[in-house]
Amino acid sequence: MNAFIVTVMVNNLAADYEIFPIGQKFKAILQQTLLGDRLPGQISFWKENGQWKTSHDLTQHAVYQFGIRIDNHLTSLAVNELKKLVAA
Repeated sequence: MNAFIVTVMVNNLAADYEIFPIGQKFKAILQQTLLGDRLPGQISFWKENGQWKTSHDLTQHAVYQFGIRIDNHLTSLAVNELKKLVAA
């Protein structure tokens, strides 16, 4: 899976993060260096019992935003793979 960019609200700031998988977890890396002093530069996410989790001090809404973006990306990849199989 390739990395992808998402824009989310974290600490009342719109921030762009690049997300990529690492095993069963995902890592988000902040793309705007000017926000580095007010936002986490790197955040790890994983899914546990159907809920997205992180060890960082984020609001539940921020975790939800990251989680829904990751889920949507994974779903999109799966649909594209199915389309390729059907077309073949």
